Amino acid sequence: MLYYFSATGNSAWVARQLATLLGDEAVDILTCMKNGEEPPKLRAGQRLGLVFPVHAWRPAPIMLDFINKLTVPDDCHVFALCTMASFAGNCMPFLSKFLRLDSSYSIQMPENYILLSASESESDIANKIELARQQLPSIASAILAGKKEHKIKKGPFPSFFTTCIGGIFKHLSKDRGFHCTQSCNSCGLCAELCILNNIKMVDGNPQWQGNCMHCMACLQNCPQLAIEYKNKTRKRQRYTFPAKYK
Repeated sequence: MLYYFSATGNSAWVARQLATLLGDEAVDILTCMKNGEEPPKLRAGQRLGLVFPVHAWRPAPIMLDFINKLTVPDDCHVFALCTMASFAGNCMPFLSKFLRLDSSYSIQMPENYILLSASESESDIANKIELARQQLPSIASAILAGKKEHKIKKGPFPSFFTTCIGGIFKHLSKDRGFHCTQSCNSCGLCAELCILNNIKMVDGNPQWQGNCMHCMACLQNCPQLAIEYKNKTRKRQRYTFPAKYK
């Protein structure tokens, strides 16, 4: 079984591509986590995979919450793959504190944290997606062979980025800067996509409830471009995984 979390579509695409190569099923954890459901119990000998984005050189926090719901048999081969804009730091060693990992991998994907930068150029996006597509078959082959390996692009000073910057980011990930403009048409998609149930529709407008991890699913996926974060995202191009590459 392969579980994934994806806010803008990068990790969803990787998970589905990898699941096809493995002859497995890619399952979005969104519904499970929003509804407080327990995931199906893993069978003895069953393979478990996790695909998720790096958040400030740590695993996306919701994936750690999901892991707490899992019971993993001792003979289950466990692998994880993180998507990242540049490098992963000690993301996987951090994850291994919560879950035994037999193998782990990182894949570079287009930048999607809009508070730091706008979307990349179309050519850069295309190049990253194509490189990822080329890397996935060898990763799948290693997983199918049961290899125990860890191929992660950690980058410089991985402990510093994961421990220090990651810790600071966790405490600074607040939702007080989110607001919607008059372009909002009350579609409610932002509330549907918030895996933390942090958005409530009140009188047709989204209101954030104080429990945010800055995944940016609400802002990036808004069809009206009506959600902003303070004044940082004004006029910045949004990013979701391009449909033409699916």
